[in-house]
Amino acid sequence: MTILSLIAKNKPGEGQKYAHLEQLFKTAIRDGVLLPGEKLPPLRTAAWEAKCSLGTMSRVYSSLERKGLVNARVGQGTFVQEAANIGADVILPNPLQSNYVPPLKNDTIIDLGLNAIANDWGEEIIRWALQRTSTKASSFNLMTYRDGFGDNQQKRALRVFLPETLQGISEDRMLINHGAQNGVYTALGRLASPGDTICQEPLSYPGVSAAISQLGLSSLTVETDAMGICPVSFEQHCKKGRVRILVTTATGHNPTCITTPIARRKEIGLIAQKYDVLIIEDDIYGFLYPDAPPPYAEIFPEQAIYLSGLAKRISPSLRIGFTVAPPHLTMLMAQGITAQTWMVSPILTNAAMEIAGRTEDLTSFTRQTTIAAGKRHDLTNRILAPYITNYASCQSHAWIELSETTSTSQLVRRAAKAGVHILDGSRFANNTTAGKHNIRLSIMTPDTIQQLERGLIKLSTVLSNPNESSCDFF
Repeated sequence: MTILSLIAKNKPGEGQKYAHLEQLFKTAIRDGVLLPGEKLPPLRTAAWEAKCSLGTMSRVYSSLERKGLVNARVGQGTFVQEAANIGADVILPNPLQSNYVPPLKNDTIIDLGLNAIANDWGEEIIRWALQRTSTKASSFNLMTYRDGFGDNQQKRALRVFLPETLQGISEDRMLINHGAQNGVYTALGRLASPGDTICQEPLSYPGVSAAISQLGLSSLTVETDAMGICPVSFEQHCKKGRVRILVTTATGHNPTCITTPIARRKEIGLIAQKYDVLIIEDDIYGFLYPDAPPPYAEIFPEQAIYLSGLAKRISPSLRIGFTVAPPHLTMLMAQGITAQTWMVSPILTNAAMEIAGRTEDLTSFTRQTTIAAGKRHDLTNRILAPYITNYASCQSHAWIELSETTSTSQLVRRAAKAGVHILDGSRFANNTTAGKHNIRLSIMTPDTIQQLERGLIKLSTVLSNPNESSCDFF
């Protein structure tokens, strides 16, 4: 059987052709109908066989490429990715892959791609918390089963990690999960059904699209501007289709750095109320923005789901996250957690509770991190000012605008040769046009500000000579 015969046998109906076709190609790759290195049919041929528009099939191919399943080669066509290159890097790119370009002169790579937040105290406090858990936690806490809804004592202890305006919520509005990504997946899986449409920003953290695809849901993108989601565009989508959920990062948006002001949040929330659309807000960077407007879950408590976690605040290894939502929704999500993993790891939960008890240290740690973010933000602007957009709200990362004549993929490779790992903006794209002339920098990843400065200076040289080889400069 070929992919064309598979399409002919499983033609999409009149509904969501894009989602159906994408799943068909993914299944064909998984089952070996399409083999590693095999060339996909030309777009026109595939569209004709599927009885869909060329634009729909083009969107399918672009989505498969963003997910790392295929590789488009200029002038040659689109090919199934080799098996060794299909993996977790669909979401989290791996700079050590075989197709990665090593830096010149054996320099150590300066990683501005992985979106982590370096700190000097994360490892120490995790070791301390695990040791305390091993010696102080009761047998009842460590050696028993619980359901996904969690324990009220744990929730009360961990509320310290929520924004101050949400710390007074009742326990039935809070849920502990395995990190913000797990919260996104659980919320989408339990609160949306096949046929529902998920509304996203044109650019977002790739984990959201991965969850939508894994769950077989449909998605569309809403227009954005310098203040975030455009209310007119959002309402138009709500009027047209079965929009069930809007997913957004309203504070410190990844990758664009936009923080949506309070007036705009109220506009979006009122539209969501009018059309009964749930808002899922990922606030993983919120602790870096103490002056940000309140989250949707505070302004519209019956319409919004708040998600956060400790991956950025303390360490990616501490897979503990938090959900705030109306009680009936936290109960549904608790059922999802029980179905997936039965419960959140008691060891990690107890370790997080130990850390939560160090309130003075947490305040000090957060202040240190925000001060460091401010210094790195100023340094980045000083070196790369002509290229940065949304400078005023940049904290954990930076969004770089390139000219339309600059090849983003080639720039990424030239930066790699110079010893700097950066990410192509198209990795964050939820449609075919977003992020084509951008790169994202994770300015909090290097261990020291001196390492960041070296990387930014190298990148500045590459950016100022976009059509030259970095070999000429390093």
